[in-house]
Amino acid sequence: MSVKFTALMERLEQSPFYRQHLSAEEREIRDISRIGELPLTTKDHLREAGPWNLLAVPPEAVCQYFETFGTTGLPASAWYTVRDLEAGGRQIGDSGLRLRPGDRLLNRFPYALSLPAHLVQQAARQAGACVLPASSRNTMTPYPRVIELLRKLKVTVMTGLPREMEILAETARLHGLGRREDFPHLRAIGVAGELLAEARRKKIEELWGVPVYNLYGSTETANIAAMCEHGVLHVAEEDFFVEVLQEDLSASVEPGGGKGLAVITTLTHEGSPLLRYLNGDVISLEEVSCPCGRSGHRLTHYGRQLDRLEVAGRILEPADIHDAVYSLPDLPDAWKVTPAQGGLRFTFEWPDKDAGVLPRLAAILAEKLQLPVVVEPGEPGALFDRRLLLERQVSTKPLYIVKPAEVVL
Repeated sequence: MSVKFTALMERLEQSPFYRQHLSAEEREIRDISRIGELPLTTKDHLREAGPWNLLAVPPEAVCQYFETFGTTGLPASAWYTVRDLEAGGRQIGDSGLRLRPGDRLLNRFPYALSLPAHLVQQAARQAGACVLPASSRNTMTPYPRVIELLRKLKVTVMTGLPREMEILAETARLHGLGRREDFPHLRAIGVAGELLAEARRKKIEELWGVPVYNLYGSTETANIAAMCEHGVLHVAEEDFFVEVLQEDLSASVEPGGGKGLAVITTLTHEGSPLLRYLNGDVISLEEVSCPCGRSGHRLTHYGRQLDRLEVAGRILEPADIHDAVYSLPDLPDAWKVTPAQGGLRFTFEWPDKDAGVLPRLAAILAEKLQLPVVVEPGEPGALFDRRLLLERQVSTKPLYIVKPAEVVL
């Protein structure tokens, strides 16, 4: 790791942003044990720098460009060389998906300026698998056609956002298909791009009857951690040095699973390397010796810091809310939550179901979250347009947690 850190610091000399961001003395640091002496890199830094100031190799050395798409502000840029893409493919190849020759992988991630679809395709190529580029958010592969492809082409592995896996399962049901029985060749699902609390992962496994593996990363960094067959999200430590900082950013959390803010250093990335990147996520790290044979650190993701809710003096992580909702005996088609009168107000979209069960579900949520909870029915189609499941409509990314400033009174 020390050798890779030294190489990273030398690459950063070629980055216009880091030549300005680091002092002359900081640029001389080569010992990774001194990484805490170096400044953090924030999303605002990346946005303000723009694409060209983040580039750390000659323009002719990069082969692909990506951008993040947040709800506010300018996008952040990321450049990838061929070796960067190959490393990203290897990171996914280390997951429990275990891609291999003969696999037919239906890639439901959007083929756009975001990264996941392209890394999954790279991983499949490196494994000798066949890719079906069934991108979401377009009219070429609406939900009914994806279900047809799953059956017709005997798909063995499917990847996409967790929400896409849920919607596709409901599409199958509406078409009279028995899911597991009608997709006998499907053996695994890989998801990324959204929070995947454990209860949600288990629910998707229940819907499809196959293991679900989480991939944790970002457009700026590639795949930081991948889940193995035993449900452990292993950090790719040959490519990343991950820190967990206290809320005030003054120091690291105590070792052994303490929760804090993620700080990512890309040890091997060439195109647009990052040093101590504060990516906005709340995580914990714990050393493990896994039955899969890997050691190192297990990463637990609690969601984005900006998606936390503060209610009645308590901080709720997004994972707390997701785990509570996905532990319910009956799940709505779509949901959202917002703080209300010292508690939480959930809106469930639940067509053709008895609203009389909502008070019972509110009681379950209140017990799990230890807060007053109200559950109200939403207007049909307000949160989720069920026509998506039967027509050639374009899907959109869901919104789960609504902050107080976004509430229209």
